[in-house]
Amino acid sequence: MKISVKAELSQGFKAEAQVRTHRIVADLTPDKGGGDAGPTPPELLLASLAACSAIYAKMFAQREGLSGSILVEAEAEMPDPPTHLEKFQVRVTIPGLSPDQREKAKAFVEQCLVGRTLRLAQEVECIIQG
Repeated sequence: MKISVKAELSQGFKAEAQVRTHRIVADLTPDKGGGDAGPTPPELLLASLAACSAIYAKMFAQREGLSGSILVEAEAEMPDPPTHLEKFQVRVTIPGLSPDQREKAKAFVEQCLVGRTLRLAQEVECIIQG
């Protein structure tokens, strides 16, 4: 199975990505020449990691009969000069989680597709067309 996303730059550095029937806007911050019309691409990557982890945490919580709002915070470090993101960290809060359930929850949430992809450090092929 293959998934596909298209992105188009219409003005400045504002990129509009189309994902199925959804549109997501990414932009650079004003200090980088952007208009701040949306999150930066690295912020979207972290948002994807946080959202994926939150969904897996919710699936685990439901399976364990836990309820309440799941909170996930994702962060990464950016070296100077900013060439990549590194040292990703995801903090997941699942209300009502017992100490015995923590390791199970960690193993389950670590199966999130985005987190697994980042851990595998996949190769990205770039094809330039004219």
